Amino acid sequence: MRGSNVAAASVSEMSTFTLRGFSFIELLVALFIIVLLTGVVSLNVGRGGADLQLEGEVRYLANLLSFSGAEAGMAAADHGLLIATDATTQVTRYQGIWLRRYDQGWASPRAGTEVFVPFVFMAGTELLLTLEGQPGVAIPTYDPTLNAAPQIVMLAGGEMTPGSLEWLDDHTGELLYRLEWDLLGRLTVLPKGEPLIEE
Repeated sequence: MRGSNVAAASVSEMSTFTLRGFSFIELLVALFIIVLLTGVVSLNVGRGGADLQLEGEVRYLANLLSFSGAEAGMAAADHGLLIATDATTQVTRYQGIWLRRYDQGWASPRAGTEVFVPFVFMAGTELLLTLEGQPGVAIPTYDPTLNAAPQIVMLAGGEMTPGSLEWLDDHTGELLYRLEWDLLGRLTVLPKGEPLIEE
């Protein structure tokens, strides 16, 4: 008798719990963490894994651009990526700075700061940025005192500046990777500029 009362109490307690699914932003953050961990694994495969490291970087950037586009739509504010060279190093090193459009102009996003952190591109590559109607976009030297606008913009309405970013070997000029995106923010990773062959 007492056992049945305990069972009845447990069932009644369980019925007070409500099931809650994941929000869209929680799923995006989980996806970002998975991509970040994949990139970390690629970094740890040694010098012979330079190709894997570069692939991880390209896919990491592609996922961050997708995430930024989704964030722009949810926040109803334009987001962007400024690609610039680092003035503090002797050799050319590229960096990416995430920005958001405010009434006063472009500045670092206040929300999602754990995701939208500045990052440095892999050494040994040269970047070539092309935007629709603007071939060979200049990549400036980063000056934090200037309120620079990003070259790649994800609009609040869901559109994105169409274009591509190419990673070239800085010694041979060989095309290593191309990342392309269209007006709707659909991104395509192209190793050596060629589409992946489905098996």
